[in-house]
Amino acid sequence: MNSRWTTVALIAGLIVTFILGYRLSDRSGIQPGYFEKAEAPAYGVGGGEAIGAGLDEEFQDHFKDLYESMDD
Repeated sequence: MNSRWTTVALIAGLIVTFILGYRLSDRSGIQPGYFEKAEAPAYGVGGGEAIGAGLDEEFQDHFKDLYESMDD
């Protein structure tokens, strides 16, 4: 009898969790599968430019100086 209630509670918990997740996804506008798209390179699927590739030389020199000053 005890295992029956455990099973019922587990299934009810899964259903409630699914409903809450679906509701959150619906309200936030982020649909399931979004992070598998190439537009989200931070999750390992994009093959775009490296971070900072669009900076001009002045910014690159500034960041190199900052990096070198960290070693001191």
